[in-house]
Parts: sequence; C-alpha cells; structure tokens
Amino acid sequence: MLRLAAIPALMMAMAAPAQVAPACKADAVETRHHAVIGGRRIDYAACAGTLPVRNLKGEVRGRVFYTAYIAQGRKPRPLTFVWNGGPGADSRLLHFHALGPRVIARGRLADNPASPLAVSDLVFVDPIGTGFSRADTPDHAADFYGTQADIASIAGFVTDWRSTYGHTAAPLYLAGESFGTWRAAGVAEALVYTGTPVAGIALISGGIPLGDMPDRNLMRALSLDSRIATAHALGRLAPGTDRAKVLAEARRWGTQVYAPALAAPDALSPEQRAAVIAALARYQSLDPAIVDGKTLWVSPRQFRTALLAKEKKTLDTFDMRRSDPDPDEKAENALVLNYYRTTLGYREGSYAGIDAPASDAGAGWQYDQSPITKESLARAMAGEGPPSPSQPWTLRVMEKAPKLRTWVAAGRFDSLNSCAGNEATIAALPKPVATRFVLRCYEGGHMMYEDDRETLRFGREFSAFLN
Repeated sequence: MLRLAAIPALMMAMAAPAQVAPACKADAVETRHHAVIGGRRIDYAACAGTLPVRNLKGEVRGRVFYTAYIAQGRKPRPLTFVWNGGPGADSRLLHFHALGPRVIARGRLADNPASPLAVSDLVFVDPIGTGFSRADTPDHAADFYGTQADIASIAGFVTDWRSTYGHTAAPLYLAGESFGTWRAAGVAEALVYTGTPVAGIALISGGIPLGDMPDRNLMRALSLDSRIATAHALGRLAPGTDRAKVLAEARRWGTQVYAPALAAPDALSPEQRAAVIAALARYQSLDPAIVDGKTLWVSPRQFRTALLAKEKKTLDTFDMRRSDPDPDEKAENALVLNYYRTTLGYREGSYAGIDAPASDAGAGWQYDQSPITKESLARAMAGEGPPSPSQPWTLRVMEKAPKLRTWVAAGRFDSLNSCAGNEATIAALPKPVATRFVLRCYEGGHMMYEDDRETLRFGREFSAFLN
C-alpha cells in the first residue's frame, strides 16, 4: 500500500517535465524553439557556435561560426549546409530571407511557413571573415581568402561538424547562392573524392560551375531572355506586347541567328550586320547606336545604364526592375544582431558588417582556380561574372557520384544569370548527368525569394528537392 506521505512527492515527479538530452555540442549555445511551418508545429533546437577550421596546409588558423537548427523527432533526416557567396558574404540573406525557421517579414522576425526545416536539419555557415567567423590572427585571414582555400576549409568544416554532431548517416545536401555555388560544387567534389556521399547540391543565382563554357556566344544570345523581360516589366516595350510570345521568338532568333553572328561577326555582309543590330536593339528596347558595331554585343553593364538613360537611371545589378537605392539596412541589421544576442543567447565576438567593419575578404580574394586572362578580366569589368572562370566541379562530382542530384534556381530579372542559359547549359551535358538536374526559374532577381510572389514557392520547391 502506498503511504500517504509519498503521494505529494509522486505527484511532483509526475508533473515534472522530462529531461531533454542536449542537441548541441560544448562549443555552441543551445536554445529551444518552435515554429509553424507548412501548417504544422516544428519543435527544434538552435545551436550557435564555432568549430576550428584549417587552411590549405592543414593548420588550424581560425574558427567558423554556424547556426544549426535541429528538429526534434525521427532520425536520421536530411542535413543541409547553407551559405551565401560574395566572396565575403555571410549567410544572412538565405538565413533570414528564405530558408531559416524565422525570417524577416514586414520589419520583424516571423515564422517561415516554407522553411525546409520541416524536412531537413539546417546548418547556416559563415566563412572566415564574415559574420562571427574569424581567423586566429588578422595575418592568417589571407589563408582563407582564395577559391581553393575556401573550398578546402569549408569541406573540412562540413566533415568536422557532421562528426562532432554524430550526423554522419544523414543524407547530405550543400546549398550556395551566387559565388556560393562555386563553394557548394567545389565542396561537394572535395567530399565525394574523399569518400563522403553527397545526396545533392543546390545552386542558387550563380549559374552552374562547369568551367569556361565553350559556347559563350550562345550564353550571351540567351541573355536576351532577362533583358526583354526587364524591358517589359519597366514598360519599355510596345503597349499590349505579349511577353511570352516575344520571349519565345527572341529565343529562336538568338539561337539560330544571333549566336552564330556573335561567333563570326566578320563573316556577315553589311546588310546582315545591319539586320542583326536592328533586331537586337528592338528586342532590348535600345537605341541601335548602343550596339557595338564590330562585336554585335551589348554588355550587361551597358544594358543596365542604357535602358533608362533618358531618365538618368541605372538598373540594379541584382534585380533589373529596380533603379532606386537600396533600402536602409540598419533596422534589419539590428533585428539580426538582437536575434543572435537575445533569442539565441550568443554573446561572443562581433558580427562583421553589423557591429564590426564589413568583411575584407572580397578585396583581397585570390581567384586561383583558373588563370585570369585579359579577356576574362574584361568580361568581369563588363558585368559578366568573376575575373576568371570556375572549374568544372559540378560535372566532375556528378560523374563521380551517379546518384547526386543538382537543383538550380535563377531569377528572370537578374543581370548576372539567365534562366534560358541554364536550360541550354544542361541540354548540352551528357544525358546521364543532365537528367539529374532540377531547373527552376523565378519571377524575381538575384535574391528571387525576396519577391513576395515567389517567396513561398521558392521555399517549398527547395524543400521538395531535399525531401
């Protein structure tokens, strides 16, 4: 028979909450949260911390900061590492505008209904020199400011994080935006070549790292897709123009007429040259005098400065529908810093670009993956990407890992990327590789998820890829 004196103690034991095993490791601050994602409540732990990171010589020369979100429940589930690009960009954009469990909406942090945390644990990564990540001394920062060093250090970080957290059985995904697509493809190759399976990579607004594409003329011709869409959005085409019809017509013309003309402009007769210039100007809503009469090319920078030149406006690099200055970021920065300091309880160091000077990584970056030539530097100055091409990391890793899938996203109004170009690039790859790509085109810019009409679609389609 139970003694009466024992009843209060028994009741207290029954009422006490069960002890929850720590989800984070000793290097990180752990907090518990929940968010409504996809209409259901997701309980998760947030881990904000750092891990040592090594340079190309294998020497520990800094610590990389990460924000991990680990959902409670059935394991293993996919594990996705996420970063932005730059070089020298922290993970704020993808974290707080697209994929995190909480995102900035209408000036405050709110649950993200399309966060992939519903299907995958997430680790947002800030490379050395960004966010809270630092080299151990200022002199050692340069050890990480180069393409090859960056890939090696982040590949090491991914390996160490998975081992430290015991997530080595989870299907592994890598997601990068802009220059971060190089990091995603390069890290995937580094991991696969050392025996670590990678389930997939997501390449957002950075094209497809395949080296110096042999048919650059076709890529230039297909950039008409973004320019026509921009001219249409800004009311520069004739009233009542059917955008879809013009885009289809321009793609045919670009493929059949313009690309061959770009490849061999000297082979054209004066009449053919004049016809190409007239059509090119008409499609882009430009003065024919803007077109280079020798090369038949209008660079991205020239297009952005010429379309609204009469209004003394220059189109935004990342979203050509815009020509206004960027909004004040102070309020958003304050939200991010308060989130780390208060919500997540991380109080170490300072955040580059918020309460510390912005990262200097980009200024001293070594593009050591391929030679910089006079031609590649000129293309970079004209707005056609980095000063030297990537390596074919994507193709090599997909050939090495026959089950690896790749998700590619682009915004139609991004001056740095082309939905049509991505399609043509994939179509030219070997079929066993091409069939493992998932292509997405959004009605937005470089950060297509910032467009209210595409925010939910972006998150849901990315989640579907992981799932």
